[in-house]
Amino acid sequence: MAETDRGYLDLFRNRRFALGLTSSGLAWGGYAVYEISVLLLSYRISHSLAIAGLVILVEFGAYSVTFIAGPTVDRARNLRTVLLVGYALQALFAFAIGLGLQSGHLSVPVLLTLVAGISLVWDFTWTADTALIPRLVSEGELFRANALFNTISGGNTVAGFGVGAALLLFVGPGGGMFIYAGLNLAALVIVIPLSLPSVRTAVTGFLEDFWDGWRELGRGVGKPLLQLAVFSSFQGFFTSAGPLLITLLTQREFVDPTFAYALLFTSFTVGGVVGGLILGYLNPRSWVSLVMLGSTAAEGILIVSSVYAAPALGPSLILWFLTGIFAAGFYQAYMTFLQGKVPGDRFGRVLTNLYLFRGIPTAIGASAVGVLATLWGAPALAWVIAATYLLCAIVGPLVLPGIRRLSF
Repeated sequence: MAETDRGYLDLFRNRRFALGLTSSGLAWGGYAVYEISVLLLSYRISHSLAIAGLVILVEFGAYSVTFIAGPTVDRARNLRTVLLVGYALQALFAFAIGLGLQSGHLSVPVLLTLVAGISLVWDFTWTADTALIPRLVSEGELFRANALFNTISGGNTVAGFGVGAALLLFVGPGGGMFIYAGLNLAALVIVIPLSLPSVRTAVTGFLEDFWDGWRELGRGVGKPLLQLAVFSSFQGFFTSAGPLLITLLTQREFVDPTFAYALLFTSFTVGGVVGGLILGYLNPRSWVSLVMLGSTAAEGILIVSSVYAAPALGPSLILWFLTGIFAAGFYQAYMTFLQGKVPGDRFGRVLTNLYLFRGIPTAIGASAVGVLATLWGAPALAWVIAATYLLCAIVGPLVLPGIRRLSF
């Protein structure tokens, strides 16, 4: 596809892009309902923030093995097949959680098992979703395409979190699981007309594909992908802190915990959507490093401010909204850089191999946040998080010079 740099409206005129966006919007809108529900659901059945942290540990622990999905996605004759199977299985597991809660048989071990199942299947659908974007648009449109996917079909879906908040208020977190299942089935139907044939030309074995994906990280002057992987592993340690701190603060500090949780979680995620749209508009292809480092530092400072704002609802809404803006900044710049830089026939493997570096620290960090917040309290933990982010932003480019000048 020829290099171009068009506006948001032109993307919607691309029928294939519109189909992919709609299908992902349904599936990941449901996933947003799942995300806002599962933390509160786990807290309600266990009365322990440590268990809520354990849920995220299992979730991100399963995400960290996405490298098993990379070769499968790259080798798939049609990405549509990966999406169809993935949507169907996620619907099945989500329905099982909802049914278990409704019948009174949802224990913590059962919940953890089903969360692991959803996350393992998600490894494949997420990889396929991310790999299809550069197949549908040009390099010049990648920032805008990612902004729209994050807004309508990503984990930061406004509609999904809005519906999730309403479910928490009116029917409880269990209802979110049935909505998640139904939306995945709807996504399955929408994606059927979208053919996404493989862009591979070479025919090699599965193990050769697997190792070739790892070798790609060491290519290039200064090995920028490998250095980015190392930086991302440190930056990602506290990436789940926002949702967990919102859970803790609203349950302990606010008069109406469920109402406050719904509003602050939604404010945080809407901020992420706005941050993505701003990046899409600015299209900072030559300033990827600045976006990632600046967003990391700003997020750390805002997390401390957000914690100290509780239980004042108005200031908390504003500060968590701003935190969401900068939380999205790093991840969108990171993902868009990979889409613009990594060849399409190796993208799935490189993406999932890189996520191993980020996923394991994120899983460990989620568990640590749950435990440390209980032992130290939110303010002390927030200062540790802020110090970690500031060290990453300041020391990271000094130790890893390959991340200073990222562009595509």
